[in-house]
Amino acid sequence: MSHDRDESAALHGPKTRACSTLWWTRLLAAVAVLPGCTSFRQTASEVAIREPGDRLLSAPQPVQPEARKDLEFAWLAEAAYGKTPHGERARALLAQARAKAPTGTESASPPCPDSEAALKNARWHPWPGFPDDGLRDRITHYHLRIEVWYRQDPPAVAVAFGGTVINNRNDWLSNLRWFLPAHKDEYSETVQEFAPAFAKEYTNRLHSGGAQWGFLRDAKLYAAGHSLGGGLAQQFAYALPTTFADLPPVYQVYAFDPSPVTGFYSVDLATREKNRKSLSIDRVYERGEILAIARSFTSLFVPPSASSPTIRGVRYALFYPNDPISGHSMPHLVCRMYDASR
Repeated sequence: MSHDRDESAALHGPKTRACSTLWWTRLLAAVAVLPGCTSFRQTASEVAIREPGDRLLSAPQPVQPEARKDLEFAWLAEAAYGKTPHGERARALLAQARAKAPTGTESASPPCPDSEAALKNARWHPWPGFPDDGLRDRITHYHLRIEVWYRQDPPAVAVAFGGTVINNRNDWLSNLRWFLPAHKDEYSETVQEFAPAFAKEYTNRLHSGGAQWGFLRDAKLYAAGHSLGGGLAQQFAYALPTTFADLPPVYQVYAFDPSPVTGFYSVDLATREKNRKSLSIDRVYERGEILAIARSFTSLFVPPSASSPTIRGVRYALFYPNDPISGHSMPHLVCRMYDASR
């Protein structure tokens, strides 16, 4: 059985065991302080940041710079999710709601751009011919959905992972891997099938001699995903083979409303230790979404890693949902992030 929930302990190294009284004192003190935190007064025009190594969120700051930084990677995550029937329905319902909203209300905004079209306008292009049909057949058997995009200037490659489809059995087997006996799922396929295939494809194109791929020598490598896809994006960063001399490690992960499962212990020790050294992870989420409480509670006891990797929390309050399930919507998040970026 995978023990991904122990990732934080591994990232921080061995620590002296604290007595239970001390832990309870910390918890009660934190709970007492939280209602007075300025982050509780965050509005839709602000973002709150949990900096690497910090237990609590910062005071709110203007949303636009952060939204502009995150938006393209949110489009990548939404594009990987949006091709499923569930994703297409979610986007259609959101578009209908915005079209019907009364003039002057917050919801009455212009239609949001299609994520794929927006990426192409931002000079991102789908990586042609990869995953090929054979690899795609193997990974989609487990409902693993991955897209690779590239940009020549500034040079970058991004690997985007699709998130949970609510009625898909394979997605839930992956989400619940902490509690189930060892089995093949989307995390194991990322380690065993996709990461090695991507490493080989990247280096093959770099050495092909074609002018089109020369930018790969200087490219930064990113991973992105939403929900389950956010967990898979983090695992991909840990699992990328380190035996290819010209393959860069993942520079940055953008995990939106991410699963707490990262598959950290599903990767062999030497590989994950090397990959995490220069890695940065942004865990980006909407205030009140269903997984936010668990992440905030965990950070009270184990602050996000300050190095190897640096883990940063980014909390938006763009639509602060009435219920935590609707708050987990990637189409809704990326649409409001687009509004905020303008």
